[in-house]
Amino acid sequence: MNRAISWLATILFLGCLSLGYLAARQKIEITRVNLHWDAAKKDEQKEIADLQHRLAAAKAAQVLAEKQMQAALQAQAQAMAASAQSKSDDASIDGSPKPGGTIIHIGDILKDHPEYAALYAKQMRRSVDRRYGDLSTLNLAPDQLSNLKDLLTQRAMSNIDAVQLATAAGLDRGSPDWQNAMNSAAQDTEQQITAILGSNADATLAQLQARTAIQNQVNTTYAADFADAGVALSPEQASALIQAMADANYAGKDLSTRPAGYNTPDPTTGLTPHDNRIINSATQALNPAQIQVLTSDQVDFHKMAAIMKQYNSGGGPVLFVP
Repeated sequence: MNRAISWLATILFLGCLSLGYLAARQKIEITRVNLHWDAAKKDEQKEIADLQHRLAAAKAAQVLAEKQMQAALQAQAQAMAASAQSKSDDASIDGSPKPGGTIIHIGDILKDHPEYAALYAKQMRRSVDRRYGDLSTLNLAPDQLSNLKDLLTQRAMSNIDAVQLATAAGLDRGSPDWQNAMNSAAQDTEQQITAILGSNADATLAQLQARTAIQNQVNTTYAADFADAGVALSPEQASALIQAMADANYAGKDLSTRPAGYNTPDPTTGLTPHDNRIINSATQALNPAQIQVLTSDQVDFHKMAAIMKQYNSGGGPVLFVP
């Protein structure tokens, strides 16, 4: 009996020892897990702190960059204003250069540097595109279109040659003889242009030039006003407005058919007959809100012109500076 009890006691002792060992092992494991968790948490906090530090540094760099950009823009504006003022100081009231101003004649450059001719011709050809816009609207054959661009470039270049010859002949700039020399120099080129475009070549080119100017005006001035008012023009509407303005313009057309006072604003509405013709035509493509923007723009332009005219009684070229 006693022996059985001792065995039971031994078994109980060993069981308790095993349970203690298991409990201790579990505690150690839990401690390890906690230590690992704490380490991971510290790493995470460190990473968050590092990200916050980087974000703060990025924001600081952005603020610095914006300040530098503002400073650069301000410096650029000041430089442009100073340059404009310098040019204004170098000009007389009628817009002609003051004594001491530099006048450079392209003809002199071409005489001293013949290699400049090809560079200048390329520049003149670019100006043809800028001046007349898309000449493909003339529906010319590809070879005729290319030839027309060459001829328009040659016409600009021949004027330089004529100036050089007229100067060498002692002709006064702007005199009848001078003008005759200019016309004679371009006569052959003009005949070739007429052969391509017909007898109304000058009128056709004038209309193209006016349309290009109108297109630039719509894209750079009117379009922004429509967008700011929340009634942006669609591409189709912009084209319709350009067409309405081109139709109402008399460049290259018979001026004898233009109504009297066509460009004189009405004192009540602030609009000219020219404006009303544009607006009436544009109503076919623009909605009422867009017509209101167009009308306001037209009135505003006349108000600005009336104010600016007070500072240019001579009617010559004017350079406005801040």
